[in-house]
Amino acid sequence: CNHYFDKLKEHKSEENGEEVAAFDNKKTYLDTLRAFQLTGDHKTDLDAIKLHIETWKGFGKVPFARRHIEGKFNKILDALFEKLSLSKKETEMMRFSNRIDSLSDSNDTRKLDNEKIFLMRKIEEVQNEIFQLENNIQFFTNTKNAKKENSIVLEVRKNIAIHKESLEVWKDKLRQLRNLNQE
Repeated sequence: CNHYFDKLKEHKSEENGEEVAAFDNKKTYLDTLRAFQLTGDHKTDLDAIKLHIETWKGFGKVPFARRHIEGKFNKILDALFEKLSLSKKETEMMRFSNRIDSLSDSNDTRKLDNEKIFLMRKIEEVQNEIFQLENNIQFFTNTKNAKKENSIVLEVRKNIAIHKESLEVWKDKLRQLRNLNQE
């Protein structure tokens, strides 16, 4: 009985050793990434950032207690994307792609299924919000002062446009996840 647990402990320590090595590699690579400067050519810079992301993923998984390094990496990427002046949607899709790749690398289909369920719930939530806002506008258009676009109606229309943009992002994310599942 002890033999089994000794082997299990030995196996876990080997895995932890790999994860600690990955953490150390990522930590040193983070310094390299902080020093990275954009060249000014949009396509070259975007390819370089994608290469950095692939290199980062290549280091492997880090120990659970040290996952904060992933957040630091994402902050640096956000700053680079901001300098690169990508649209908010493109930046979010790149980050989502990075996240989905890491989930698919873990070979845990449950996490991918949970992500899919989360996306479907978000889509439904945003659609309901849009429906509610459009319904609210109907009350204002049926009043005596319907000819005037008052500030409330303008604000609601602006809110609807924002929600429709976010709905498109959520749908794109779900599409990307479904395409990954089909491969």
